Amino acid sequence: MNDAEAIVFAERILKFAWADLPPAHRSLLEAIGADGWDATGRPLGTYVDELLRSGGYPGLDLASRMGRDRARGLWIPELRVVLVNAVHPDYEGLDRSSRENALARVAWHEWGHALSLHGATPEDVAAGQELLESLPRQLADTIRLAGYLRREYTHEVVAEVYALLMLRRRKGIVGRPKWVSDQVDELIRRVVGWIQ
Repeated sequence: MNDAEAIVFAERILKFAWADLPPAHRSLLEAIGADGWDATGRPLGTYVDELLRSGGYPGLDLASRMGRDRARGLWIPELRVVLVNAVHPDYEGLDRSSRENALARVAWHEWGHALSLHGATPEDVAAGQELLESLPRQLADTIRLAGYLRREYTHEVVAEVYALLMLRRRKGIVGRPKWVSDQVDELIRRVVGWIQ
């Protein structure tokens, strides 16, 4: 699929991913102004920099712009929008179904970020390292090796777990996964309002 088709496809998938969210989560995201999204074929750091500047906000420094250029999706709190790179290299070679799942997962991850940034307490943020350590090693390593700061760990844990729970929900799998620790389960229930 060419870039224009990929963007149209991504917009459609983002709409479906939004509709898949539990109604209470959509309502909360709407209440905090996190119900906007956009799919683009541009590197996200460059795109975000332009959007911020055009909105009267300071732009991104070069390092931040370059780091975000590699992202598949971003939640931009200042602009209240989830952005998805519809032509990210990670999607190359995926069939339509796999691409759909990947795009939906990115959207759910970013909406999870918005919910976490809105609902996590300073104590939750301070517990980020402990929360990260309670995850299965592969998932924890994904977050740890991505270069996030310790103060970002809690938000990444919430976003990743939220996206994975949404994937399970879409497949009709209910109940708490065995790999979700008590501490992470309590956090997700409190911050996101997840009820299974």
